[in-house]
Amino acid sequence: PDDHFAIDPTKWHFYAMDVYRVLGQNALAQLYAEEVLRLGVTQTGIERTPMRNAEARITLAVIAERSNDHESAITHANAALQSARKSLPSLRMVATELVHEFEISGHVDDPEVQKFVKSLDNASVGIVV
Repeated sequence: PDDHFAIDPTKWHFYAMDVYRVLGQNALAQLYAEEVLRLGVTQTGIERTPMRNAEARITLAVIAERSNDHESAITHANAALQSARKSLPSLRMVATELVHEFEISGHVDDPEVQKFVKSLDNASVGIVV
C-alpha cells in the first residue's frame, strides 16, 4: 500500500510508444520502442520485461510496414512472438494494428503475413484477417 501510487519511470517509455504509434508519429514511436527494448533487455540478452518487449517489437513492425520495409516488419513481428510470456490482450490490440497496416500496404496475402497471423491464432490471440 505504501507504493500504490508510485510511478514506474520505465513505463513512461512504454505508454509513450503506444500513444505515438496510434497517432502515427512514427519517429517518436520508434524512439520509445527502442528505449523500451534497451531498458527491457540486459547486456547479456536476457529479457527483463518480455511483455513490454513483445509490444515494442510489434510497434517496430508497424513502423516498418508504414515505411514500406515489409521484410523488417515481418522480422520484428515474428520476434515479438518468440517470448513464452505474453500479455495476450495487449499484444492482440497492437497486432491488430499491424494486420491493418498489412492490409493497407497490400501485403495481407503474403505467405509470411499469413504465417504470422496463424502464429497469433495458435497463441490464442484470435486475429482474424
